[in-house]
Amino acid sequence: MGNTSKPGSVVVREIDHDPFEVDGEQYLVQELLWNGIDGRSYDLVRRRDGQILTEDESFDGYPTDAQIALVLEKHGVDVELETCKFCRKEILLATAHRHDNGWVGNACCWDDRLHMTA
Repeated sequence: MGNTSKPGSVVVREIDHDPFEVDGEQYLVQELLWNGIDGRSYDLVRRRDGQILTEDESFDGYPTDAQIALVLEKHGVDVELETCKFCRKEILLATAHRHDNGWVGNACCWDDRLHMTA
């Protein structure tokens, strides 16, 4: 007879995005696809034990580094933010790349062209 679950009530797929390290611990953003809807949600997960750190409320879009930092700080992780020299967004220093006299965000502006100049 098919799935009679209310749309958006059952996770039908989990997509683990590339892990990153902060303060010696690995984390990843997990994308959740739900039944019967196009919307997605995103959780921050500690890889060591699979603990979902965004247990109170998931993100509606892929989280920014500043949003990730807030969640990690709530869990007692010491997080440093810098400013991307290109787009001026707040970025996690632990995942940023040093470039000339500044920092470039891994998720926002670090690309193949910059890899060759590092």
